[in-house]
Amino acid sequence: MLLDHLNATKKQIGFLSGLDHLIARGDLGGQLKAFLLSCRVDELSPRTLGDYEQKIGRFVYFAFSLKVTQPNKVTANHVRMFLLKCQETCIPYSVRDYYGCVKRFFNWMISEGVLKSNPMAPIRRPKVPEKLIQPFKPEHINELLYLCSGTNLLSLRNQAIILIYYDTGLRLSEISKIQLKDIDFDREIIKVMGKGAKERVVRVGKRTQKTMLRYLLMRKDNYPCLWVSEEGRPMHVYGIQSMIKRLGYAAKFNDVRCSSHTFRHSFGTQCLRNGATVKEVQDLLGHSTARMTMRYVATLNSEDAAISHRRFSPVDNLKL
Repeated sequence: MLLDHLNATKKQIGFLSGLDHLIARGDLGGQLKAFLLSCRVDELSPRTLGDYEQKIGRFVYFAFSLKVTQPNKVTANHVRMFLLKCQETCIPYSVRDYYGCVKRFFNWMISEGVLKSNPMAPIRRPKVPEKLIQPFKPEHINELLYLCSGTNLLSLRNQAIILIYYDTGLRLSEISKIQLKDIDFDREIIKVMGKGAKERVVRVGKRTQKTMLRYLLMRKDNYPCLWVSEEGRPMHVYGIQSMIKRLGYAAKFNDVRCSSHTFRHSFGTQCLRNGATVKEVQDLLGHSTARMTMRYVATLNSEDAAISHRRFSPVDNLKL
């Protein structure tokens, strides 16, 4: 199956000399090379490919250190030992990611006929603490906008990024890839490409549109991308990430983490508070299932319960 893909796509993916030999190897290292190439053929994002290469590569290195080089020699205990090793240096969320990446690698080998069963079948998915993410409050957003309240290109760009984040809940990767052709001011929408190459549209409000237009009118370049750097060149994902981090550092927030994901979470919880349904928020955020969206509901319910506590506090209602 994989070799059929390779023969059909050598020119498109920049076929490397010697790769046939690597794929022909039956050990875990060769299978990893084949798996990554298969992922490239399936057009997975560079970020996902890098994640697979790093995490599965670490497992392969660990297995080799145990003299386990063949896929059919890997047992559940080998994987358990690896996850235990990960727990020594990684946070619970990362350990769960390692589990998911390695499991997908074994499932892929089953689909390719390399293995008949997955050695990870008896291993449960690692648990992670269910922490509530603290969303931005309106005063946090106002403070961030105040820190970039100038009228030059850089200030207007930063204002537009903050408002689009808060008005759409887009992921960092999604907001960084917006092209001018993706924006329709007449319909008040932006077309974005989300996870799994799934396209969707999000709406931007009037104030966000005005800020975007003021920023675009200041531009003197012909780049097709929405965001440009201070030097006038296309702005990429790390530039946006760095800008948000710098603003958060300048704001000196001590009750909330200033990050792209906090904007996303804040959008979800605020939309729910403003009357949106779970299904509407799920569609706007690009969640494939309602499971992730319900985390925003949990945050909202916890906040509302804490506020209501003022009314029914057992201690405050003591008749002393």
